[in-house]
Amino acid sequence: MADTTRETAQMGNGRVETSHHPRTDPEREGSDYYGIPPIKEHTWTWEVPVYFWLGGIGAGAHIVSAIARALGHTDRAFLRTARYTTLITMILSPVLLIMDLGRPERFYNMLRIVKWRSPMSMGTWALTLFAQLTGLVAVSQAAEDGLLGRGNVVARISDSIPARLLSVLALPFGFFVGAYTGVLIGATSVPMWARNVVLLGPTFLSSALSTGLSAISFVLHLGGWGERKTLEALRRAERISLVIEASLIAASLIRMGRWGKPLYSKKLAPLFFGGTILGGIVAPLALLSGRESRPRGLFASVLALLGGLALRFAMVEGGRLSARDPQATFTFARKENLPMQEEEV
Repeated sequence: MADTTRETAQMGNGRVETSHHPRTDPEREGSDYYGIPPIKEHTWTWEVPVYFWLGGIGAGAHIVSAIARALGHTDRAFLRTARYTTLITMILSPVLLIMDLGRPERFYNMLRIVKWRSPMSMGTWALTLFAQLTGLVAVSQAAEDGLLGRGNVVARISDSIPARLLSVLALPFGFFVGAYTGVLIGATSVPMWARNVVLLGPTFLSSALSTGLSAISFVLHLGGWGERKTLEALRRAERISLVIEASLIAASLIRMGRWGKPLYSKKLAPLFFGGTILGGIVAPLALLSGRESRPRGLFASVLALLGGLALRFAMVEGGRLSARDPQATFTFARKENLPMQEEEV
């Protein structure tokens, strides 16, 4: 920051005249704490919100398929689609995370220890274990589909993998992966995130379920696969997940209050309210509540998927804008320690 690199001037009485003080810097006149943000903004680029999004899709797809299997649904096309969807997202997610970290060994270093109170450490381990378990399930599915050949050693070994057991074992890790990204950003000093730490995890998890359902529905509709009762169940589940997501987002806006101001800014309001709420929730709900058809199902799934991506970009960028606002940090800290009247902020 240019203001923080100006040289200070030595006065005749031995006192230092700093260029950051409002009395000596006209640009900062009237600004408290010299107008300097007391916390650093994150340096994440596009890889992180896309990583959040893909991880959520994979987690949601697995959760849905595991629960459906436990409830007696045996539609092969549905299970196949869910397993391969999870496999693809779990391959891409670590790649994006490593791209953001800059060097592959940094991801490895996070696996050298386990920090139970660190969302980053626990999330890395959960992602790794979830990817391994669901990867084995997908390999078993590939052997069943004949993608690994017939009668060879690899096919026989893969076919012996207890896919149903591994799916159940991966289920708690799926819930963790779906929610932890929200917990991760909430466990910071960024006012917009920290204020909503209780609801960020559930909100991201609900979005993971809705995008996971939409990804499965999109593939089934695109290929013309799946039993009719499966498609009807998916349609109902999509509607329910979108309503839950909308409710949690509404509760989050109420909870964030004035600290959610970045989401109402000219930069993010079109993305958040237009892309997430209108395009990613309201429009898909309308399509899913009307007459059932293949084009409507495809369009609703695409909108819900893009809405989930818009939500993550809006939340990540909103945190950046919140960290840049000194007033947000000061009022948030004072709010936690001293009760304030609304007009005093």
